[in-house]
Amino acid sequence: MARMPVLLITILLSGMGFGLILPGFPFVAEKLGVPHWAGPMVLGLYAIGQFIATPFWGRYSDRYGRRPLLIGSIAGGLVGHLICAFAPNPWVLASGRLLTGLMGGNIPVAMAYAADISLPEERARTLGRVGAFLSLGFIVGPVVGGLLGGADAASATLLWPGLAAASVCLIAIVGAFFLLKESLPPEKRAIARQGGDATDGISAFRQVVQRPVLGQLLAVGFLAYLAMAAFETNFPFWAGDRFGWGPREIGLSFTYLAVLVVTAQGLLVGPLVKRFGEKRLLIAGLTSYIVGLLVMTQSLFWGVMLFGITFTTLGSALYMTTMNSLVSKQAADSERGLVIGTFNTASWLGRALGPGMIALLGVAGLSRDAPLFAAALLILPCIAIIRSLRSRAAGVAPAS
Repeated sequence: MARMPVLLITILLSGMGFGLILPGFPFVAEKLGVPHWAGPMVLGLYAIGQFIATPFWGRYSDRYGRRPLLIGSIAGGLVGHLICAFAPNPWVLASGRLLTGLMGGNIPVAMAYAADISLPEERARTLGRVGAFLSLGFIVGPVVGGLLGGADAASATLLWPGLAAASVCLIAIVGAFFLLKESLPPEKRAIARQGGDATDGISAFRQVVQRPVLGQLLAVGFLAYLAMAAFETNFPFWAGDRFGWGPREIGLSFTYLAVLVVTAQGLLVGPLVKRFGEKRLLIAGLTSYIVGLLVMTQSLFWGVMLFGITFTTLGSALYMTTMNSLVSKQAADSERGLVIGTFNTASWLGRALGPGMIALLGVAGLSRDAPLFAAALLILPCIAIIRSLRSRAAGVAPAS
């Protein structure tokens, strides 16, 4: 069986597991005693785990192969979902959420796998397919999770969504174990292992940061994900406060977002990158994100919110796939996992700090709209940095 279809199905199932937990999580956290202002921080523990673990997943996938790391990360996520399903108090719930983040290294490893088996000129399209299948999992996951997670805030539960998430992870593990072949040849893994301490910890981070283009891309990744976290982790609480939504409505809204992401990443990104280049597409995506955030702050009913969130979602979809393609082009085969992992570390640091920023704004007594305005401001320097990149390094398509 061809490697790409197996990888895509594995990522689809992994995305379903993540999406199943999401709709009911904010409401269960509050039922277990998490303060209203701290809810986004508990939800954001996933990002903190990603920040801590991502460099290790990327580096060790270069040394020992993508396949074992991909299977191991999904297995760890299975355990995390079970902990969340049976959590009796906020501390156990938080530990389960953190574990799923620590084990959530399958995304950068999957991106490295896809980059391994694709030609440079096809990389944006290939990574777009990976992102589309991950988002397709988010389409199915939140719908089922919303139905299993209770009709409203009072009846919200993570028991059945957690068990369902663990089940789809188990299917993904079995499928990957028997059907997914290694993408990184032994000789390239040997080259990565010979790097020794030079590719470890802080040295690896410095090695990537000191490259001019990669250093700028890391800064963009940090700021962009800080902004996106300020929106994404705040959204379930924001929608609950403003429109009185429960798990079902939150699940349906995430499904709508995922449909947009699948459409953009699966159908639009590849042709648009070829036509306009990564630099122009990144600027367009981030500008769209700002417009959507500002529209949402003015939404008095859910229809206006839906209009705004369409812009933010399309913008983030264009940004994520295009940026992953651009970053992967800056790395040799033997260090691709390291480079993508380091970029994801910077990005997940931003995502990890985002919920803390929301909590500070909440403690200060500001409205739920404050994180949306803050996110829009954080995107502005990202656009400035991308505009400053040299055209060749930034993947600008030649004028026709």
